[in-house]
Amino acid sequence: MRRVLLGPDHRLRSWWRVPAYLAVVLATAAPLGVWGQRSPGANLAAHTGVLVLVLAVTYLFRRHVDRRSWCDLGLTGFRLRHLLVGLSGGALAVLAFFSVMWAAGWAEISGTEAAERGLVGAVGLLAAGFYLLATSAVVQEVAFRGYVLQTLADGWSMRGAAIISSVIFAVLHVSDLSRPLFTLVLLADLTLMAGFFVLTRLTTGALWLAIGFHTTWNWTMDSVFSLDTDVGADYGDALIHIRTSAPSAGLGPGGAAELIYLTISALLFTGYLIATRRGRPAA
Repeated sequence: MRRVLLGPDHRLRSWWRVPAYLAVVLATAAPLGVWGQRSPGANLAAHTGVLVLVLAVTYLFRRHVDRRSWCDLGLTGFRLRHLLVGLSGGALAVLAFFSVMWAAGWAEISGTEAAERGLVGAVGLLAAGFYLLATSAVVQEVAFRGYVLQTLADGWSMRGAAIISSVIFAVLHVSDLSRPLFTLVLLADLTLMAGFFVLTRLTTGALWLAIGFHTTWNWTMDSVFSLDTDVGADYGDALIHIRTSAPSAGLGPGGAAELIYLTISALLFTGYLIATRRGRPAA
């Protein structure tokens, strides 16, 4: 039993450390997430609290459970150029998605938040949305492309760690299993996007590009355009109200839109893989 739990260096094996870490992170974040639903102010405070607590949990696990350096997780050495490339890339990727939807006749602009709330109110919502999604992106990148990836690579090959960490990321983002085919496409989409983030981590040696891309991908989708699949009648308070009518494509409501997302994720992953193959460390 001891050999199952502990490695030759007397540390917990990586396949025990990763689920333990994720369990603590989820147990830490969940209560704050529930509390944050009370009001917009509480939501801002909850996201700040989750960010601080997850960084603290990650540091404690890395230093006292893994007994390894915090510097290996990709947050040290701020790189503005990488962050700006990521911020630009995430926004452009969502613009590409919207352009395809609009060209196909599956998306139309039905109004703006500025017309309903005024310019100041709309800008305030954009700023608040950016902060919420930026803190969420930092948390997820530190957790998955930082701790989980690095810990799995401690016992397996980097290729294996990249695949497993990406699958874990995808599985934890899926909550609706009522449409099996749609769920499989969504899992493939999320896994490829996670794989793209892993590649940026490996080629740049840091998380900044992934954090930037993750932030504006979600922000442009949710706060600029109302393209989130869960958006309600209020268009999620997004700046530009988009009415979508993508066909099912055999996957259920919005299936064709998800296939476009899958295509974008596949292009990002394969394109970056080919473009940077000489600059990546050996797997």
